[in-house]
Amino acid sequence: MAAKINLDAMIPRADFALEPASTDTGEKIQSLGVEQLSDNSLVKKNLRKPDFQRETNHWSQSQLLSFLKSYVDRELIPSVILWQSPSFIFVIDGAHRLSALSAWIADDYGDGLISRKFYNHEIPEEQKKIAGRVRRVIHKEIGPFSELQAAVGQPEGLSDLLRAR
Repeated sequence: MAAKINLDAMIPRADFALEPASTDTGEKIQSLGVEQLSDNSLVKKNLRKPDFQRETNHWSQSQLLSFLKSYVDRELIPSVILWQSPSFIFVIDGAHRLSALSAWIADDYGDGLISRKFYNHEIPEEQKKIAGRVRRVIHKEIGPFSELQAAVGQPEGLSDLLRAR
């Protein structure tokens, strides 16, 4: 059986019945871009998985790689279903997809800064090994998000594939 990647730290959990911290989480979301999944985004800070959602640790390395390649190559990505409560923006469907993009942005496949904070710096060795293998493959096959981000607007010297992405 293929090892599964633990992306559960990418989107925190919350209860639907949680009392609102405020009455407004910002503007309504009409579409969701990758920039809204960075740590300093208001959308990202308000994203939550409902308690009833399964853990975000069911994808293998090949599933994650396939999804990220589909994203960077502008292939069809199924819709994500969000529900905006008075407190948070709940991910009803698409937590694995959003977590995968967040992991790529943060270069955190279960062992990075977000995961270490989430797990109180107690990450099992097996999870660290899996994350390291995944990172190497992602960097080789797609490249880190930071590399693609740095290439935006600077097409000189880039491969045709990187320029297209």
